[in-house]
Amino acid sequence: MFRTGHRTDHTAWVEPAPEPTATAEPAVEAAPRDEPVAAVAPRPTGPANATIGRGVTFDGTLRFAGTLRMDGGTFTGTITAGDRLVVGDGATLAAEVTCGSIEVHGEARGSLTARESVELHAPARVTADVSAPSLVIDRGVLFEGNVKMRGAVKTARAPRQQTPKQAITEPTE
Repeated sequence: MFRTGHRTDHTAWVEPAPEPTATAEPAVEAAPRDEPVAAVAPRPTGPANATIGRGVTFDGTLRFAGTLRMDGGTFTGTITAGDRLVVGDGATLAAEVTCGSIEVHGEARGSLTARESVELHAPARVTADVSAPSLVIDRGVLFEGNVKMRGAVKTARAPRQQTPKQAITEPTE
């Protein structure tokens, strides 16, 4: 209470909630939903082993293991890695890149070579030659360059065998 004598605690007028009682109810399992499964699930980015942040400018040769995430900044040169490179929205990459997989959300110029996949997600701006067995380009990505699907033959469906055309004959009476 204040000096005026009026009560300012409005929670006093609210009735308290009843206390929970413990009852033994059988556990009910949720029935599985029949939801469609996406053909290609987005790959979780996960934690990065190294990060290049905003305001960083790096020129040279970079080798790393694990995941490198560029959240900002500029990289110019050569990147060689066996694992994953993620180029974030605010990052600029002007390099010859060879990695296990590459994911671009920002700007990339040069060449992108991956053993597994290259993924270009909006609002990416890419001017590069891409070489990978798998390439994903989202709607809204600006892409200019050449693409070579090396190694894709193993994962792609075999072409249909064409049979020689048979002569069409009309029935004789």
